Amino acid sequence: MKRPFAVITDSTADLPEAWRTRYAIEVIPLKVLFGEETFRDGVDMNNEEFFRRLATSTKLPTTSAPSPGEFAELYSRLAKDNDGCISIHIGSQLSATAEAARVGAQSVEGFKVEVIDSETVTMPMAFLCRVAAECATLDEAAAAVKQRIPNCRVLALLDTLRYVEMGGRVSRAQAMIGTMLDLKPLLLVADRQIKSVDRVRTRSRAIPRMVEYFSGDLPVEHVGVVHAQAPEEAERIAADLRQKLPGLEVPVGQIGCVLGTHTGPKALGLVYVKK
Repeated sequence: MKRPFAVITDSTADLPEAWRTRYAIEVIPLKVLFGEETFRDGVDMNNEEFFRRLATSTKLPTTSAPSPGEFAELYSRLAKDNDGCISIHIGSQLSATAEAARVGAQSVEGFKVEVIDSETVTMPMAFLCRVAAECATLDEAAAAVKQRIPNCRVLALLDTLRYVEMGGRVSRAQAMIGTMLDLKPLLLVADRQIKSVDRVRTRSRAIPRMVEYFSGDLPVEHVGVVHAQAPEEAERIAADLRQKLPGLEVPVGQIGCVLGTHTGPKALGLVYVKK
């Protein structure tokens, strides 16, 4: 007997492994390219390997979306056991993944595919997947997810400006000044935009500033902490949030290869869905 629908996301969701298992969520990997070498995010290269290689690279790796053919293959496989699927992906302002999913879905006849542009990145996508998985029907899941998309937030603290400089998002002079002054950029991903919230002197001051900004955005329906090779700090922030917000699960996730290309190591993020 077929299930009503399957839930799919991509590797930039930084989906907790326990949720992937509990809700049978399918994850399609994006790719990261070091020169001529191509690696599937989380499949051919894990996070630890990626950040080791990134640290010694003089040129920023590039990233690419899954192809429409890869999506078509995945949807065809899922059609055997499901009546349809909801496919939730990284924001189209950041990647061509959602468009590739739409094109791939067109080649699978008789299988309803609801492609969702999450307009965000990292664990808010995982929250949307969980919301979908807890719904009874595909239509209900699509409505519940779309309702929450405008409320998704990623508050990111970068440890260094080196990687945004390598990616062309700040000038070399700005990066040098930021390094000299030990400035830590605090960025907000919301409403399809990446906004600068603050630049704080020293990491020890920046982390409380990030938590302070989040506290001004309460109440929330879901919240989590993500990190790039900063597990102890992430766990401390999560433990503090669990005390302040009893009754809310506060998962901790690792930033993967594709997003890590732009954040660099030691990045921290507070990710949440506002009520």
